[in-house]
Amino acid sequence: MTPRTLQDHDVPDALTRGTMTLVARNRRTRPTGDAGRTTSSDRTTVNDRTTVNDLPPPDDGDLANLLEMLAAAGVQEDELLRALDRPGGTEKLLERLVEAGLLVSREESTAGLISTWKPLLKRGCDQWRAELTGLEFLAMVREAAGDDVPELLSSLISQAHEHGGPAALAMLRVLAVVGPPQCRPTAAKAADDLAVSGVPDPPWVRGLGAPAVGPCFGYTDAEGAQQALVVTFAYGRKRHALAVLIDHERAGGVRDCWPTDDPDLVRADYQRAAERYGLHVRDYDPGEARTILDRALAAPPCPVGPDQVEDVRDYLELLRLRTALLPGAGTATSGPSRGGSAPTVHRVKITLRGVRPPVWRRLEVPSDMTLRRLHGAIRSAFGWEHGCTWVFGTPAGTYGVADRRRGHRSAQSARLADVAPRVRDLIRYTYGTGDGGQHEILVEAVLAAEPGVAYPRCVAGRRALPSAGDGFDLDEVNEALSVLAVVPVKG
Repeated sequence: MTPRTLQDHDVPDALTRGTMTLVARNRRTRPTGDAGRTTSSDRTTVNDRTTVNDLPPPDDGDLANLLEMLAAAGVQEDELLRALDRPGGTEKLLERLVEAGLLVSREESTAGLISTWKPLLKRGCDQWRAELTGLEFLAMVREAAGDDVPELLSSLISQAHEHGGPAALAMLRVLAVVGPPQCRPTAAKAADDLAVSGVPDPPWVRGLGAPAVGPCFGYTDAEGAQQALVVTFAYGRKRHALAVLIDHERAGGVRDCWPTDDPDLVRADYQRAAERYGLHVRDYDPGEARTILDRALAAPPCPVGPDQVEDVRDYLELLRLRTALLPGAGTATSGPSRGGSAPTVHRVKITLRGVRPPVWRRLEVPSDMTLRRLHGAIRSAFGWEHGCTWVFGTPAGTYGVADRRRGHRSAQSARLADVAPRVRDLIRYTYGTGDGGQHEILVEAVLAAEPGVAYPRCVAGRRALPSAGDGFDLDEVNEALSVLAVVPVKG
């Protein structure tokens, strides 16, 4: 997927009054999943229910073509009129067109539909590509079905279940996550049935629909009329984001929303646009972003231009799903929440890479600890000296001393819970410029903070740095950590 970028000719005249319509005009090539690449001649593979009621109102050219097809199948016009007046007559006429080879059969239609999902079975396909494929497929279904999307989709789910096979299972797994809410349970049950029958799940099924929450950022125009907000997520090391334009002059609804593979590029575009018009791009706590988006999603959507109408139609439900992952009231996530709930701690195992026998420390640190303070805790726990360069490589981006040239964002305000909210999340930490300071930080657990206990604390470890020569001493490590320790829960 190619991310959108801002161009000078995209800036509308309305910006002279400080609006942010440029955010909505910041177009990019629509994200494409492999299942979404179809032509008009392929549309029959989507709408298998080839009855008169399923077809859009025909114009004169359509009727002429239909009559020619019927004539080629040996159906005369008077016979057509009589058949349409009889119960089941339409279906019989269509059966004759199928027998004559002028229309594809239901089985052929289903097989063609399922085949469009085969690219998701290729090595290297991931959760994000699977979701984009599903979104493109749903856009195609909407074009074919109009207001009857749930009905048509339910029929397609049933056919995929009946057809079976790995590609059908991939389709059902995706629709169980990104499909319309009323269709998800049916798709999930059909997928489970195929899996129980022995059809193998693709590797990307694990974690589908539950990416890690990353940083959020955006800005508001000088008059407070429109607000841009970007929320980032990550599947492992692969990041993506949803950019949202909220129009406070239209009841605060979503005016535009669209996905991107390159949050850093969008941030750079926003920064340039904000500076140009005397605005400021700021970071949002994910809980704060959740509050903003919940309020916007509760208002009616308010797209204006054709591109915005299309974006909101295709991506608003994805925005709802991603907003539900952000910490806040009513959110069920496996990561910590700072939205007024009890404080949590991350238990992390930090291992020095490339050293045998292994050198590691197991620390418990506040989930809301900034990466800047985590750097201090790691340095104290391992006995690293002051003065070296350091950087965190996270699923949500690279953090350290802010350096735009190197792409390093500031670790001063980025928090551990934002960049690694879930168990098994992995961070790379580099201390110094050589190979001797490469660390792997694995989130082993997210726990409720114990009343009266000061964090960070070390609970286990093995061996000292190769240069130190002495063994691991738990008390010494905790004494070194004590200068950073705080009690998140009073006893």
